[in-house]
Amino acid sequence: QKEGSHSPNDNPSQSQSQQSQPQPSDNHTEEDAAAAVIAAERSAARIERMGYDVGYRLCERLAQHRPLLGPGSPSPETNAESSPSPAAALAGNTAADASPAGNPPIVMGGGHHHTTMDAKTQLEAVKFLCKEFWTEVFRKQIDKLQTNHRGVFVLKDQELKWLKRLPPDEESARVGAIRILAFPCGLIRGALGCLGLNGAVVSCDFLADGRSMASCSFNIKVK
Repeated sequence: QKEGSHSPNDNPSQSQSQQSQPQPSDNHTEEDAAAAVIAAERSAARIERMGYDVGYRLCERLAQHRPLLGPGSPSPETNAESSPSPAAALAGNTAADASPAGNPPIVMGGGHHHTTMDAKTQLEAVKFLCKEFWTEVFRKQIDKLQTNHRGVFVLKDQELKWLKRLPPDEESARVGAIRILAFPCGLIRGALGCLGLNGAVVSCDFLADGRSMASCSFNIKVK
């Protein structure tokens, strides 16, 4: 090397400036992702409330074609002899088919009317939701229903069509799923309220596994 020439590494000030430059980090990416989730959750709360109204009204319309007692019907205490059991009613049986010696008659109906419901009737109401109600909305039934027979139900839909257009990136898909699944959560809560299960807590899980982006589950806790 000739005298007086310097290599780039021989300049201490340049070396220090290179070292002092900020290195790229994931902090901004994580902050942006957290902000996106918060924004999605805020909008999801509004969407869920809209879903509740739609679910309640839709269930009222569907129940008109079933032998159910709607809002405003007398309570079990005042109509215990003439009311069919909800389990028989949801199964499509007539009042004549219902056994009066079986489960005590229970009035099913939303609003603030008095409603009494045992575990078996709760299950029949959720079955109605999984079959008739879900088919009316999505043209298919819930794929799997699980319960502990103590007021906890898990409804699994392996191919919810509203989730099919989510991006393949799993993190972005989860943010989008928060908004999308808020509406069916509201639908479920509204339908259950119409059937007499007021105060039911409904949550959802996005079950994307990299291959299927349309799988989800809905968790119901009846108080």
